[in-house]
Amino acid sequence: MTTVLLLCSAILVLVAVAIELWMGAARRERLRASLQHTEQRLAAPPATPQLAGMPARPTAPAVLPTGTRRAAGQPWDALLQRAALRTGWRLPILWLLGATLLGWAAAARIGTAWMWPITLGLCALLLGLWISRRILALQRRLLRQLPDFLDNLVRLTGLGNSLQMSFQTASQQVPMPLRGLLDDTLSGTRSGLDLDRALSQAAQPYRLDVLDVLAVVLGVSIRIGGRSDQILQRMSDFMRDVDQARQELMATTSETRMSAWVLGLLPPLSALLMAIASPDFFAPVLEVPLGHRILGAALVMELIGGFLLYRLARSL
Repeated sequence: MTTVLLLCSAILVLVAVAIELWMGAARRERLRASLQHTEQRLAAPPATPQLAGMPARPTAPAVLPTGTRRAAGQPWDALLQRAALRTGWRLPILWLLGATLLGWAAAARIGTAWMWPITLGLCALLLGLWISRRILALQRRLLRQLPDFLDNLVRLTGLGNSLQMSFQTASQQVPMPLRGLLDDTLSGTRSGLDLDRALSQAAQPYRLDVLDVLAVVLGVSIRIGGRSDQILQRMSDFMRDVDQARQELMATTSETRMSAWVLGLLPPLSALLMAIASPDFFAPVLEVPLGHRILGAALVMELIGGFLLYRLARSL
């Protein structure tokens, strides 16, 4: 019993490490809160004096764009949209049924009910890694398409078009997936939102800081004015430099990071596959006292090695 609980604890620790490496939520949330506060201050309409006896003019409620309404349907819809997957109930139900059937098969094969949480934890870990890979791939495609879109926006603005008209024209020449985000933004503007507010709401599911910065720049340009083309051109050049540096860093450290993931996940996956393929061979590890000590030592070494590999991957 103790050995099984230790095994479950090790799997949960690996899941927590994978989620922490994937999300990095604290830093992004602080930056997002700061950008949102700045954007709200820019978007606040100036106070207009009211004459005595005159009723205040009612303001029409803002209508959310289609992309935001789609992302706000279910709690996991934003995550699915960020991973370029179909939103709704279908995919989560299929994943849950598949993990349940796999856990039932593992428990029936080995003959212990403790294989349910172990199998479900490993399925959740593998599913989280797969979704994180899709999210990173989509974010990289968006970041690579944004500089060309900004260059086109700067060119159209330099020809004398307004910023809103230039944005609408430039968005028609952008391929997917950035095209979908820009279409949601234009849908928000047709619903009555300002361009910066519509872009900010359409970009919420993707959690890209550069889109929040772009929304703030557009809001300042629309409300205050100035040479927005110069700012957008500098943003485009900076994004290209950052993308090139990121690609070089990933190419340099990809072998180390992949080795860390393989070395960290290979022992528990090998133990699970061995237990499923040959229960009689793996049974003494769970029944004999010497097997308990060996498994406990293996769990301790797995935790220490996972922590060292995590520190190594974080230091790159």
